[in-house]
Amino acid sequence: SCQKALDLRWKKFQRNAGLLKRQLTWLFNEHLGKKGISGFINVDYKSKVLSVELTMPQDASRDTVRDTRGLSGGERSFSTLCFTLALHGMTEAPFRAMDEFDVFMDAVSRKISLDTLVDFAVAHGSQWVFITPHDISMVKPGDRVKKQQMAAPRG
Repeated sequence: SCQKALDLRWKKFQRNAGLLKRQLTWLFNEHLGKKGISGFINVDYKSKVLSVELTMPQDASRDTVRDTRGLSGGERSFSTLCFTLALHGMTEAPFRAMDEFDVFMDAVSRKISLDTLVDFAVAHGSQWVFITPHDISMVKPGDRVKKQQMAAPRG
């Protein structure tokens, strides 16, 4: 009976692992879609490997990028942000912090990223701290959004 119970638990674990992988990919795609990108996350539990595949809208061949080193710095930063938000969407925490998440992003990507982060934080009711050396004046003001900008270290 112990082996039967163990087998049942193992089947439930495998089912839940598959459902969590799908949920992670769905959330990842939801965030990527804000820039017209699509992607897939593959989690191989046996070899303990997580891989990301992206299809960029500007790529005429529609080839899938399997190695993120082939992306520009801004594309890599944005896809990492989307992956992080997908994970945040599956976990609970009273507050979160992101440091220099917008490094290497152009102005358009930075705006989309900041809007995405602020919308996510407000929708989930969580407290966020964003640390960035870039201008945050484009962040939408709101009842639950407070901005604090420090003076430049060199003046």
